[in-house]
Amino acid sequence: MLPSGIITVKELILWEYARLISEEASGTKNNWSFNLHNFERLNSDKDTWLKIVEMENKIDPNKCAYCGSPEELLIVRIVPKKMCRLTEIHNIIRSCKKCNLSKGSKDLLDWWARDLRDKIPRNVMARYLKILYICHECNGTMESCAFDKNGNRDISNLKSVFKKNCSAAKTKL
Repeated sequence: MLPSGIITVKELILWEYARLISEEASGTKNNWSFNLHNFERLNSDKDTWLKIVEMENKIDPNKCAYCGSPEELLIVRIVPKKMCRLTEIHNIIRSCKKCNLSKGSKDLLDWWARDLRDKIPRNVMARYLKILYICHECNGTMESCAFDKNGNRDISNLKSVFKKNCSAAKTKL
């Protein structure tokens, strides 16, 4: 459940990061007070991005980032290049052939299905969130409302940014 104060795209992305940090530290994404503490730190201090980079670096290059298999590894993108070309360093992972064929060109959140999103490996989700952050920053939509037309706030609503053109000149990360 999201706090009622999460209104902007930036806040929603940072809340999801806070949940990942909480899981890394405490073993659960559902520690409300720890999530709120991490969210407040992320929202006020850019240095906390270092935790996200540390999380990204924990991806084992000898295993599939999705399932952990060491078999038939390919270098792939979490978000297809045609959708986001400015995030290469965060977007490239190793995937086994089976996971890559299964995912295809689907969005990561669509591929994992709504009720299984908390099962996405932390390292992959951290990269996905960073890509969302970069693309929304590039498009100037970080402070826009995170609610969809039905009044829901869901991280999957933010992937529409991948359909917009962006310019590297606007990106700060």
